[in-house]
Amino acid sequence: MNVERRAEGRDGVIAGADARAAGLSKYQVHRRRTMGRWRSVRRDVMVVVGAPPTWRQSVRATVIAAGDGIVASHSTVARLYDVPIDEGADPTDAVIEVLGPLGRGVRLDGVVGHRTGHLPSIDITTRAGIPCTTPTRLVLDLSGRLDDDALGRLIDELIRRRLIDLEVLRARSRLLRPAPGYSPKRLERVLALRPPRHDPGESVLEARIMAIIQRHGFPAPVQQLCVVIGRHSYRLDFGYPDQRVYLEGDGFGYHGTAADLDRDARRRNDLVVDGWRPLTFTWRMSDEEIVAVLDGVYDRATATWRVFAR
Repeated sequence: MNVERRAEGRDGVIAGADARAAGLSKYQVHRRRTMGRWRSVRRDVMVVVGAPPTWRQSVRATVIAAGDGIVASHSTVARLYDVPIDEGADPTDAVIEVLGPLGRGVRLDGVVGHRTGHLPSIDITTRAGIPCTTPTRLVLDLSGRLDDDALGRLIDELIRRRLIDLEVLRARSRLLRPAPGYSPKRLERVLALRPPRHDPGESVLEARIMAIIQRHGFPAPVQQLCVVIGRHSYRLDFGYPDQRVYLEGDGFGYHGTAADLDRDARRRNDLVVDGWRPLTFTWRMSDEEIVAVLDGVYDRATATWRVFAR
């Protein structure tokens, strides 16, 4: 086995165990280090000189140095999957988080080691060849760290990317017991707002609008409603067909070109001429402002619409 060639697909990282498996003696490994071909980055872990230092390289080296049974976890897994999480001012890039069994404490510089009494094989996978927890386990592990809104956004983003199954997560949550780092009650609250066949929409803004609708007791709209007008078919973020009212989230960068702007204007004109009433929300609008607009078309006290159907 050519360990340097193998390291090319592993961020330039070479485990001491791989070098030994390739038949290299301690002297040969030492020789490569003193000659400047390899450099040590962690205990019994080296990197081929010339391989650019990256965050993922650091994670890979850390997991190898931590030993068997230790996997990347928590905020590190979120970043491996390129999933944003909201942790306030926590410097999630400054530390690497790992998880292992109760009897395996990890003490490495720049590393936060978590321990658990329950880490079944279904909670372990690999990402870019790095052993790590699954996206489902990520949600469980962060349930005690994130607030309700941040945890909901994480779940929605994972659903949007087809990284978790909501019903599998719901089943796992029922088995969750209070423990350091876990919050079964918070997870229960967040999942209660996401019924079966929950659609998080195509963006974080859509998910936020839907959460506001649910939290404040407005009627559930049809998500991703398809409307056909003549030869054109339009998909609406949220729609109330009986009332001919539709809601759209308009994020920054939505109109990338003049053609996009023209197309959106024609689409809106067609819908208005057909009798639809648009309500548009942007990310900078506060929750209170969005609620006030919705109150303008729906009376929550009497559960009646202020805008009548055609």
